[in-house]
Amino acid sequence: MEFIHTNIVIIAFITALVLLFIYFLFKKEIEPEEENIEENKFSLLYLEEGIKRKVNEIVDQNIYELLLSKKETKKREYQKARLSKAVRTCAQGNIGERDYMKDYSKDLLQDCFNVNEETINRIIPFNQPLHLTAQDKFEILYTIYNKENKYRAFDELNRLCNFDREKVNEFGIYYEITTEDINIAYDRLNMPLSYVDRLEVVAQRIYQEIYGISVADILRYDLTIDGISGGCSGASTEQYNYMEEIYASGGTSRSKTYNSVWIFFHGKAIHLSFLSFSSQNDLIRTCKNLYRYGTVGHLNSKSGYKLTYQADGSRVVVVRPNFATHWAFFLRKFDSTKNMTIHKLLINDGSDMVVEMMMWIIKGCLNVVLSGDQNSGKTTCLKALGIFFDLRNPVRTTEQEFELWLNNAYINLNCLCLRGTEGMSVIDAINIQKKMDAAIMLLGEVNSYELAAAYISLCLSGTKSAICTCHCVSSEDLVDYFRNSIMASGMFRTEMTAEEQVANSVHIDIHWEKAANGCRYISYINEIIPYPREIKETDEIQALDSIANSLRLLSRKRAFYIRPLVVLENNQYVIKNNFSERASMRILKNLAENEKAIFQHFCSAK
Repeated sequence: MEFIHTNIVIIAFITALVLLFIYFLFKKEIEPEEENIEENKFSLLYLEEGIKRKVNEIVDQNIYELLLSKKETKKREYQKARLSKAVRTCAQGNIGERDYMKDYSKDLLQDCFNVNEETINRIIPFNQPLHLTAQDKFEILYTIYNKENKYRAFDELNRLCNFDREKVNEFGIYYEITTEDINIAYDRLNMPLSYVDRLEVVAQRIYQEIYGISVADILRYDLTIDGISGGCSGASTEQYNYMEEIYASGGTSRSKTYNSVWIFFHGKAIHLSFLSFSSQNDLIRTCKNLYRYGTVGHLNSKSGYKLTYQADGSRVVVVRPNFATHWAFFLRKFDSTKNMTIHKLLINDGSDMVVEMMMWIIKGCLNVVLSGDQNSGKTTCLKALGIFFDLRNPVRTTEQEFELWLNNAYINLNCLCLRGTEGMSVIDAINIQKKMDAAIMLLGEVNSYELAAAYISLCLSGTKSAICTCHCVSSEDLVDYFRNSIMASGMFRTEMTAEEQVANSVHIDIHWEKAANGCRYISYINEIIPYPREIKETDEIQALDSIANSLRLLSRKRAFYIRPLVVLENNQYVIKNNFSERASMRILKNLAENEKAIFQHFCSAK
């Protein structure tokens, strides 16, 4: 019995030890968590998780289990559908859904998380500027100035703080907005915030971390910013780990790809070094949110990239490994040019005369090519020139991807925009376009021989005017490019004949360039004039002159010559020549009666 009693005591002792161990084990895991939740219930992370949980509960809720009345059930179903749609589309260019989600988050913060005028400073220390991060300060400034400059706040902040000024280091000239720049701007421009303003800042921060595009979200809808990119500078995670010893030596800046946020503003690529995605996963989440509008499919390592458009027409390119070294996105916004008039594009002296000349070129239905490098302003100019289209002339545009959006910019214009799809090529779209009663045809960017030949075909199709953009660096190169294109297509066999056709088809070359400081300008406007094929003689006495002229024709190396109309000299536009007789007659033919006298006065004044 004593043996049995001893075993029972030992077993009881061991059991007690095990239970005590289990108690302390779970106590260490649970109690700190409970304390942490209590202490951090006003932290951004806690509120983000709470908002996400509340929204998911509503979206996933089975309303019929609530046994509500028919009227209340329909009401709840509508609210659920409305919220579900906003969750899916708020990050894809739909500003209405974005604002809905922010307002919904504000309601949840106040109703479910005890956020009020007294507690809101515990989320972001608005009353303690020394504890604010550069991101906090920037978002506060943006919220303040966005009230009076709706969706144009960055331009106003730039005007006040000169954010886009050139900076110089040992590597050269660059554009960057640093933490120091934001601190200085905040000290200068900060003003007391109302509770409503502070709630807007908090709601924006929570929204962008859950549903938006992270730190880039606040600038996403600013109408003065042309584009935003992320993940396009710094070392990838693999490279960073491999080169960690080099970074530790202090020889190189510790920057990863997810520390990279850039904007394209007034032609300048500006690095927002004070902003950073929180992690590589945050950058990946942002990339995935951006490309999912429409039915574009899943982005996997095999496909490598996605090119798509968002609800507001912004173009999105997302790349990932193995196609790229790391995840990155490039968002190009076209709504930033909605109110960009041709007068705003040309800022050099003498621009008024240049604008008037381009007005007659467009009204007179000349065939025009806008040439220049990438991002030099060609498409923006073409869109701005739409103000000069005669409303009597139907306009049709065909592009590889929608960029002009003329029907949005000029709602009174008879305009239809087409683009190539997987089932229909751009060439097929052009052929269909010819059967749509078009008077003016816009081809968009010509970047292949096939499209160049299609443009010449448009010029010959009986339309009043054909306009396109290309990347040629001079008028001579332009003619050569289009000549080689139509020869490659089999339309012509000899270079001289093909060149004559191009010179007869293309009337005007408007060449755009972009300076190193981001300034865009027209460097020249040239008229392309074909040489006459033969000179008719009526007097037999001039037979020798006729023979000499024929010899000169045979010895010509080109079928055209260039007539400079406008040249930029010393930052001032200079009118070199007026239109040729050929161009003038064509312009007069297409002008309204009340415009002809004005055009003739313009020509005689030069």
